[in-house]
Amino acid sequence: MAKFHVEPGLEEKLAALIAPKIYEIAREVERQAKVFAPPTKKWVTVADDKVRPTHIAAHGQEVPANLRFKINSMQWDRDHRGVGPLTYMKAPRDESSRAVANLKNCRCHARTIPDGISRHINTRPPVVTGSTVTVKVVAVGEWVIPAEIGTVYPGNLEAKGAYYMARAAAAVAARH
Repeated sequence: MAKFHVEPGLEEKLAALIAPKIYEIAREVERQAKVFAPPTKKWVTVADDKVRPTHIAAHGQEVPANLRFKINSMQWDRDHRGVGPLTYMKAPRDESSRAVANLKNCRCHARTIPDGISRHINTRPPVVTGSTVTVKVVAVGEWVIPAEIGTVYPGNLEAKGAYYMARAAAAVAARH
């Protein structure tokens, strides 16, 4: 009967050999995540003297497209509509926010930023530790986690998650 003896350090050598392939698979996950990542949207006023103070305060606010803007509530909406100190809107003039005073005669718009979340996604270089290869695809930024998993706002207003990282990993795993 023949016996096979593994050369000492073979597992570590194999890990170093396969690290580039694992890195390429991780890069596929990164590219796919960038496809699935939601854009962001930015609140934009017409910037004249007729813009209400609550909208001036929101000017330039940027959030993932699947989430809501946070706007200071108008006193009328707080007194008559039961809205709290903040109004959560998908876009200017969003009636699902239950605000009325913050919507009336609004001339604001939301500008889409296509790479809003995807610009924060990247792949870190492989790390070989003994016989283990680790490669991380990360998304680092203020809105990456809420964009991924969604959130629930006061008043049971919901924003569904985009699950861009989870979907990317599943798509790449299905191909390999």
